[in-house]
Amino acid sequence: MTKLKVELVDVYCRDTEDVTGADDFYLVGGLVGGQTTKAILTTPIKINDKQRKSFKPDQTVLFEGEIPQGQSLKGGLKAYDEDAAKDWAKYGDTVKKISSAISGAIAATGPQGAVAGTILSAATTAASWIGSLDRDDLLGSTELEISSTGPSHEERAWVISKKNTGWSTWDYTLTYRISRS
Repeated sequence: MTKLKVELVDVYCRDTEDVTGADDFYLVGGLVGGQTTKAILTTPIKINDKQRKSFKPDQTVLFEGEIPQGQSLKGGLKAYDEDAAKDWAKYGDTVKKISSAISGAIAATGPQGAVAGTILSAATTAASWIGSLDRDDLLGSTELEISSTGPSHEERAWVISKKNTGWSTWDYTLTYRISRS
């Protein structure tokens, strides 16, 4: 067994989606590996151009658990800019709903049979009760598959950007750390 830990390091904004000021950046998703299912929901971070921000300390661990040798952690993340106000007091209930939805999605296939996209879809569908993910700006989506084998420590970057000549553009880099032991 390999102990695997995935942690958010920070997010850097080169260009916000909102042309009038700061974005309210947050993540939704889920990860499954071994016997562990982890729902992901961060509260919004107010971030502007040329800023680097950290997440709340209790929201930085995306996953921590044991993965059988030769298997992978699967799931993904979606990044949003909050445009519609939400009741973040329901944060804990939402995390439970995401966990339940992910568990239901993998029940038929088991963790190794589930694909990253299915896990991510279940997580974001469960989070949609927030009431307006469809009105929030989806900045990007990424499926993750992290092997139990690899270096002891590594950092990866997810570039989330949309560049065009139109009205709405953005450019973020989310950095996360993977530890294996």
